[in-house]
Amino acid sequence: THYSVAGAVIHYLIRVEPYTSYHIQLQGTGKFDHSDRLFYSICDTWKSASGHNQRCMMSDVKELIPEFFYLPDFLVNKNYLDLGHLQTGEQVIITFFCF
Repeated sequence: THYSVAGAVIHYLIRVEPYTSYHIQLQGTGKFDHSDRLFYSICDTWKSASGHNQRCMMSDVKELIPEFFYLPDFLVNKNYLDLGHLQTGEQVIITFFCF
């Protein structure tokens, strides 16, 4: 694992420019990362970072960023980005109950 504050910020803010472009540039492929590794669920992100997800086992070291407390726009895909589908077939979205 690695600890990267900039990487965590880009991870969470992928739906907001300029972080969308930063994310694509960081990947080096000209595309978004695999859908299952994108930020798609506050609940699943909490489980992963807190060790409640058996697959991750405390390897996720992301922290909350200040935007969680004042910028709800980062939870909405206002630019209609094609973030793909999870392996379960679900589309990558943040649900409205997050607000």
